[in-house]
Amino acid sequence: MKTLIKRLTVPFLCLFFMNFFVSCQNDDGSEVLPEQEVQEFKESPIISFDAIDKMTQSPIEGEFRVEEGKNFGFDISRERRVYDFSATVTNGQGEGSEIAGELNLNFTLYHASFTIVRGDLVLPDGTKARTRGAIVSDGIVYLIINPPGRDLIFGVGRVGDNGNIQGGFRLFTSGGIGRGLWTAELTEATFPDKTIVELIVEDGRFTSLVGALQATELVEPLTGAGPFTVFAPTDDAFAALETIPGAETLKEILLYHVASGRFNTSQLLQEEMVASLQGENIKVSLNDNNEIVINDTVKLLSANIGGSNGVIQVIDAVLLPPSFETLQSIVEIAVNTPELSTLVGALQAAELVEALSGDGPFTVFAPTNDAFATLETIPSGDALKEVLLYHVAAGKFTAEDLLQKQTVTTLQGDEVSIEIDESGNVLLNGNIKVAIADIEASNGIIHVIEGVLLPTEDLQSIVEIAINTPELSTLVTALQAADLVDALSGDGPFTVFAPTNDAFAALETIPDGDALKEVLLYHVAAGKFTAEDLLQKQTVTTLQGDEVSVEMNEEGDVLLNGNIKVALADVEASNGIVHVIEGVLLPAPGLSSIVEIAVNTPELSTLVGALQAAELVETLNGDGPFTVFAPTNNAFLALDAIPSGDALKEVLLYHVVSGRFTAEELVAGQTVTTVQGEEVTIEMTSRGNVLLNHEIKVAIADIEASNGIIHVIKGVLLPSSI
Repeated sequence: MKTLIKRLTVPFLCLFFMNFFVSCQNDDGSEVLPEQEVQEFKESPIISFDAIDKMTQSPIEGEFRVEEGKNFGFDISRERRVYDFSATVTNGQGEGSEIAGELNLNFTLYHASFTIVRGDLVLPDGTKARTRGAIVSDGIVYLIINPPGRDLIFGVGRVGDNGNIQGGFRLFTSGGIGRGLWTAELTEATFPDKTIVELIVEDGRFTSLVGALQATELVEPLTGAGPFTVFAPTDDAFAALETIPGAETLKEILLYHVASGRFNTSQLLQEEMVASLQGENIKVSLNDNNEIVINDTVKLLSANIGGSNGVIQVIDAVLLPPSFETLQSIVEIAVNTPELSTLVGALQAAELVEALSGDGPFTVFAPTNDAFATLETIPSGDALKEVLLYHVAAGKFTAEDLLQKQTVTTLQGDEVSIEIDESGNVLLNGNIKVAIADIEASNGIIHVIEGVLLPTEDLQSIVEIAINTPELSTLVTALQAADLVDALSGDGPFTVFAPTNDAFAALETIPDGDALKEVLLYHVAAGKFTAEDLLQKQTVTTLQGDEVSVEMNEEGDVLLNGNIKVALADVEASNGIVHVIEGVLLPAPGLSSIVEIAVNTPELSTLVGALQAAELVETLNGDGPFTVFAPTNNAFLALDAIPSGDALKEVLLYHVVSGRFTAEELVAGQTVTTVQGEEVTIEMTSRGNVLLNHEIKVAIADIEASNGIIHVIKGVLLPSSI
């Protein structure tokens, strides 16, 4: 095995496979085997494997030198790691061979995009193979292992959350090329025996930062156990500030540069947002050039410099908490953006500048000059104002918010639809592309768009639609009889389920008076709900107060309350939406109050008498809601004597809970506090019986009342005070 290991040399650790290796050939000129087994391994977008190979062939200027031929033979001033390494050649030359050993890596240079590592792989027989490579800032690992002789191993891997690495490799030998998989289990990680403050002081690039930490008395806290992640601005970063803030503000700014925890760049990129000690979030991401940037603009200069109590990320500018930034108003942004000059002129002509300079917040869809140029004519007067108001919504909605909402109602009154196409573009009303989203303003947010939104032609109101639809004439007559015409001509929006004339004709009699009004209000919901909305909600609460259920049957018909079919859905109105239906919805009969149910239940007559004697009838006729544990006549008979006076009132109040609780909710809660002040315990036996205070059985649960719920019980509950 040792001979085989020497012949194969040490594998190059790698998690992602190199694209540029695909075209490699064997020494004899034959094609390299296809990469089917390891094709999922890809190199980092930040820096290529080839670049690391060339870069590490000789020491880099400023790199910490590792003494030749020794493992960690120096006083540590950089991080070092030891791994238990193992690899298997899965195909090609040496297929089935296994390689194992101790992998030692020294961190010799910190860069924004990568950390150079150098060291060796010690094989079981003591043979050492020189190792070089890099840990890229996104967690990808490149390793090149140069054992004695002409063999060479190239590999790529990824660092896991636990510090272990796994990946794939290519082994180049005199006999051909082998490929395989490897893992490196972290067994030891050693950081400099210096705190992050000590490292910052010794570095020489952070004299301004050190002075700021001293002035704000943050040196001692950052010398503590931590761990901390410090985003450290250089002296040049501080020099770029117009002024250095006063002590209190400076302390807030410095705390915004510190996160609790040891976060390497790979973790920061994965998290994307990390909370600072100041309280606001710091954003870490890749820009279009695959460079790591903080809060979208600040660049990383050196990454992942480890100390005994944390890690340092060197940055080229001072970070300012978002709350410190002074934003321009929507109008100021438009005025200062040349591509929005036509919009500014239109706002001035429509006298909307002052309105959009107000507190808001507003969401503005801002057409570019080119967008206005595509119109045959730009409207004027009231029509221009109407169009511009169709570009403004009350409230601050990001592109993500809008995509979740799918529609937004504008100040003009109509809705704008929002969707995303297959290419990832955000579209308004199906065809107008959002060019730039989420421009923050002091009084809202702007989305620059590539077209002008035009509101639809004036829609009829719900009542006008009904009047102009012959098949809804009976409904119109009913609305007039119930004095609901004016209400349904209002702004709304309303959702109306409109029964046809045939639907009304199918009734034995059409109600009149208050009963008719009750039925008609059961056909109206506050808000505008399409059929799709209703199917998602499954129920909708009407103005009458009861709910209507919505479902779709196997034939694709939309049914209300299980049996009334929607004949025509989504008829748009200026003040809502109409769904024509083939039946009249009838609300469920009204519920009796708790007292009415008790009076009408012979087995609760003793309870009724007790309530009257204790003068509690009026109370339990109130709005509530109440939960009442109602003892039967036999329950009262089982008492030696029924209490009287204040004691009776005390006992009865011990049977009443403020709020409406079903048996399931009571069992889940296990205890409930009564109006009398003491608790009642609730449990369920193995046989499924619900017991109160461990002994009194619930005979009938969940009797609905207009002002609460009743549970009939087989005993009288006695508070401890009696």
